[in-house]
Amino acid sequence: DFFSSDFLDAELLERLGHVGKLNLKLLAVYSGSDEFVPSWVDKDLLLKRLVWAMNKNNTGEKFDDKRECDKVESDPVATGLFLESANHNLSEGDGDIIRFVNAVGALLK
Repeated sequence: DFFSSDFLDAELLERLGHVGKLNLKLLAVYSGSDEFVPSWVDKDLLLKRLVWAMNKNNTGEKFDDKRECDKVESDPVATGLFLESANHNLSEGDGDIIRFVNAVGALLK
């Protein structure tokens, strides 16, 4: 499972670091009220760690949750979108579908 919250930084880099070497743009979206993720998981932090790992190109650098992860790279391959009140399929959460569609549209421009 690529999205396990218990992976160490090195394990995330091993599994996702190759994404940063690809010539693409990726939007990683995580729902804050995802019913398939245990309530004890900090979903926002997990998303930041996943995005960080996808953008690091296996540098071995450790994740630092005190910095803004989306600004680690000047032109990141992966960007994150955290939808705090959305459930897994976006059927709940006021305005989250619009935020999602707008983010996808911006990525495709």
